[in-house]
Amino acid sequence: MNKPPLSIRLSTEELMLVLWLLNTPTLPGLGDNPFGEWSQDQISAALAAAERSLRARRLVSKGEEGSIQMEQVVMALVGTCAVPEFSVVLTSEAPPTGRIVHYFHATQLLAVEHSNPEPGVHRFEALADSSALLERLQELMELDHQAAPKAKPSRVTLALLQEATQKALQDSKQVAALFLNTGLDKDTAREFGNTLAQTRRRSALASIHHLRQETPTSDGFVVLEGPSGLWALQITGEDASAMVNLWPQSAGDIRLRLKELIAGETLTFS
Repeated sequence: MNKPPLSIRLSTEELMLVLWLLNTPTLPGLGDNPFGEWSQDQISAALAAAERSLRARRLVSKGEEGSIQMEQVVMALVGTCAVPEFSVVLTSEAPPTGRIVHYFHATQLLAVEHSNPEPGVHRFEALADSSALLERLQELMELDHQAAPKAKPSRVTLALLQEATQKALQDSKQVAALFLNTGLDKDTAREFGNTLAQTRRRSALASIHHLRQETPTSDGFVVLEGPSGLWALQITGEDASAMVNLWPQSAGDIRLRLKELIAGETLTFS
């Protein structure tokens, strides 16, 4: 019988105490000031209560001369997220669930998923093995056997995409007309316009290889699921010159892109 993966849940206050013990000010998603406008007295009281709670759950204990010592499971799970070698962030939006963010952090020894199952609660779970990250991303993105839309790879300005996204809430035909006017062929304009008007899920992925170079390298792309399949989007350039590359993709294509993203390879959309 397989053992369940290591997993803990911490309140924000408990997590901040653990991060203080790890000499780490914050984690991705917490922001620079997780306590907001709290006074120092309020923060001190919250951390004292967090210590009592963690001691009651036997996640920390008193060491020599009154020092606080963490249990190995806490140090392993939160420590991996505090000082990772590699990270992936998945931001998923769908009508039934709204916006949900999952953080994945890994070292050579361990990979951990950090999520917020409810406000003020943080869940840290070790992934079962090296292939579990890919499987978990596929699960969260609900990749199944989606087809690639019958359309051509295309390129539009970011400004046009933003305008089209707003108009898609009113009339998908207006969106198709916008794309036709910029040179997209009829089928591509119609298929992508329908995807913007009837988006079932939007998944934004970003990866960071913290130790790849002196400056961490990052990459990512966005996946839109519409009624006829999947589209991968990737932005190049900045500000007024920003462009968006659009590729019709199947679920199998996206699985390959996820493997490349995790491995830190150049994403080869086609």
